[in-house]
Amino acid sequence: MKITIIADNREKKSGIPDLLAAKNVDVIMRQLFVGDYMINDEIVIERKTSGDFVQSIINGHLFDQCARLRKSGAVPLIIVEGDPFKTRHNISPEAIKGALLSISLSWQIPVIRSSGKEDTARLMIMASQKYDNPPVFIRRKGIKPKKIQRQQHYFVQGLPGIGPALAHRLLLHFKTIERIVLADIKSLEKVEGIGKEKAATLYQFLRLGD
Repeated sequence: MKITIIADNREKKSGIPDLLAAKNVDVIMRQLFVGDYMINDEIVIERKTSGDFVQSIINGHLFDQCARLRKSGAVPLIIVEGDPFKTRHNISPEAIKGALLSISLSWQIPVIRSSGKEDTARLMIMASQKYDNPPVFIRRKGIKPKKIQRQQHYFVQGLPGIGPALAHRLLLHFKTIERIVLADIKSLEKVEGIGKEKAATLYQFLRLGD
């Protein structure tokens, strides 16, 4: 399966988009409002060097970023390049451990360490492959939700070609499942991430048997 990764324009200078392209990944450069990379419109990744990670703890930006990642509707992941316990910043190891625990437990966002840019590129590709091939006992993405809004998200996510991020955008745009079902192709195309082909597929799927 072809992997498509959207990289934020600011990541161009890191060299990672070029590394991904060299590994046969379809890389699209554009501005992202959340995270640094979006994989197959389903996984949003915040990439930080070890120094940037520690600095974000000190200035308090880290948890604001965690909140935006969780609200994105995509599956969030933070990749830290290098060792956050070995930086030039004057911060205690306990503060770093506390931040890592808070991200994992309170925000439920996994934090993965990489050895460098090459390793980061490999991790992104692995993340896509693992996410596309979940264990057979998992029926869709995640656990079936109980609240109405999450049930709606779960339902829309089950439509062909619709991952967590697109389900979130569809509900944000149309407000209800009924409006999604009744939407024409041109209306569906207005949702970011849904092109002509995906809009046509979705439109036809929702009208099978008409």
